[in-house]
Amino acid sequence: MGKSHSLFVICCAKGVVFLILSKVEKLTYDCALSIVESKGYKIYDIEYIKEGPHWFLRVFIDRDDGVSVDDCEMISKELGTVLDEKDFVQTNYFLEISSPGIERNLRQSEHFESAIGENIKLKLYKAVSDTKEAEGKLVFADDNYIVVDTQKGEIKTEKKNIAKANIIFEF
Repeated sequence: MGKSHSLFVICCAKGVVFLILSKVEKLTYDCALSIVESKGYKIYDIEYIKEGPHWFLRVFIDRDDGVSVDDCEMISKELGTVLDEKDFVQTNYFLEISSPGIERNLRQSEHFESAIGENIKLKLYKAVSDTKEAEGKLVFADDNYIVVDTQKGEIKTEKKNIAKANIIFEF
C-alpha cells in the first residue's frame, strides 16, 4: 500500500483540536478512540511513518496524572487485536503506544495553547527573521499563528510554516 497521501481532518466537538491525518492514521484513530477513552485517556497524536526499512504506527496517549508502561501495554494489546481484525494496514509495521513524553511534539492547536509559557524548539519550512530554527518561550498561540520570544527577539509565524515544534525540557 505504501504511505497514503489522503488527508483527513478530525475536529472534536468543541472545535479545538484539529488533527490532520493520513488514511492509515485516520482509520487507526477511529479504532483507537473508544478504547483509549474507555480507559480514561485521550489520544494526543497518531503517526504512521517509515524509518529506515520499517513502518511504525504510533499512538500517543495522555491523561492528567500521566501514563505508565502498564497503561501503554494494556492499550497496545486491546488496540493491536482490533487492528489485526480490521487489517487495513497493507505493510508490516510496529505498533507503539506511548505517552507524548516531556519533550512532546506540538502539532495541534490544543498542544500549542497548553504549551504557552514553555520553552520550545522550532524548525520552519521558510525562514522568519532570517532563521529557519529557533528556541525560546512560546508566548502566544491561536489557530493560525504562534509567537516565540527568542534571545534575538520575537518570532511570529504561521502554523503551516512549522516543520517541527517541541517542548524543551530543562533539568
